[in-house]
Amino acid sequence: MSAFRIKAPLISVVPLPLYALFGPGERVAVWANLPLAVAAAWAWSRAAAAWWRGHPRAREAAVLGGALTALVPLAYGLSRIFFVETLVSCLLALFAWRCAEAEKDDRGESVRLGVLLGLGLLAKITFPLLAAGFVWPARERLKPHAKRALLIGGLVAATWYLENAPYVLGFAWSAGFGKVARDYSGAGGLSARLDWVVSILRDGFSFPLAAALAAVAAAAAASARRARLDEGAKTALWGLAPMLVYAAGVNREPRMIAPLLAVPALLAARAAVSFARPAARGAAAALLLGAGLWVCADQTFRAGPGRALDFNGAPVSDAGWDRGALVDAAARAVGPGNVAAVALEYPKLNANNLSSLAAARGLPLQFVNLGYAQDSVENALIRLKDKNASALVFVDGLPASELPAFLNRANAGVAAAVRSGRLRARLSGTVSLAPGVSASVLRLDR
Repeated sequence: MSAFRIKAPLISVVPLPLYALFGPGERVAVWANLPLAVAAAWAWSRAAAAWWRGHPRAREAAVLGGALTALVPLAYGLSRIFFVETLVSCLLALFAWRCAEAEKDDRGESVRLGVLLGLGLLAKITFPLLAAGFVWPARERLKPHAKRALLIGGLVAATWYLENAPYVLGFAWSAGFGKVARDYSGAGGLSARLDWVVSILRDGFSFPLAAALAAVAAAAAASARRARLDEGAKTALWGLAPMLVYAAGVNREPRMIAPLLAVPALLAARAAVSFARPAARGAAAALLLGAGLWVCADQTFRAGPGRALDFNGAPVSDAGWDRGALVDAAARAVGPGNVAAVALEYPKLNANNLSSLAAARGLPLQFVNLGYAQDSVENALIRLKDKNASALVFVDGLPASELPAFLNRANAGVAAAVRSGRLRARLSGTVSLAPGVSASVLRLDR
């Protein structure tokens, strides 16, 4: 309810059964993505079967489409880390399927839609935006279910939003259009949006798979006697409409629209089965699956840091930073306060992943940062007091070029306050994190 008020919490609940069996841990948490990814591919195939119901090759389109959704590089890349998108993709696929199958006189449908909507909101606050594109084409069939589904969805979501809505709404706006988005996005304008499109093609689909999707779609359009979209294709295209909102926003992180990338894959599958000749259909399916499987194998087993797409790449033997040693050193330093502040925001080490590791070890130890994008030394010092921090961690040896500068503006000022004696602290221990990188753990005096 209160651990991370600015983000919807369902992702933190999903791996609890695995924790009960294997113990809590970051590696165990990722296993929860496997059934979610399978369920997403299955649900997308069911949605495709409903969209093209009546087509003589609807089953082939559904099977091929479900396989292709699992071969989108951004989808399987995100499934290998503990981010929320795999959960959102699964819930969105189930929601799109139920919208496609909904009948006016099926009272149970309102319950299913309401539960999925509520869980979607608990997974990510932008879920209604992602879902809206699938609601619109089915609006006439969904009208009898609307009130009950919204009531059920609201009740499910209210279990958390009733207490946290102001925090998460404020952060969502900032992350999409405000300060947080500007911090991460860099330059704006037309060129930035073109770069966003290119990043979707490069990291979302990969250039080989994107080329295969485009080639099959173009060939199908050229071979059609009438260049006219069927109702299923129109429904799928409506499902892509929320991307216009993201294109207009400031935040151009492709991960935000990852759940929608299944839709072009389904459209390509539909195009592949549209050819009159069986040989052409087989060639189109082979091209799509071949490109997808080749990229998947390359990104899973071969691609190093120089060629890896976002959230992808072959495993490496490097064990990473020794965060465990730092957690142990901080546990010895904090004393009864049980709160340590970290003067670093970096993907390999920050307050969040240190807190996660401490929790996995069963330690009553919490790590906090100096404040998101904190630019005031005074406010950072006030935060140390407000959070009742009894230890402070500094990291040395990282090149400034590697650090996200806007997230680490107060670090040097807090270190200067320690050196001057204004912030009274005593060195408790030093930990080697990686070659050339070390951490100093200081115990703060009251």
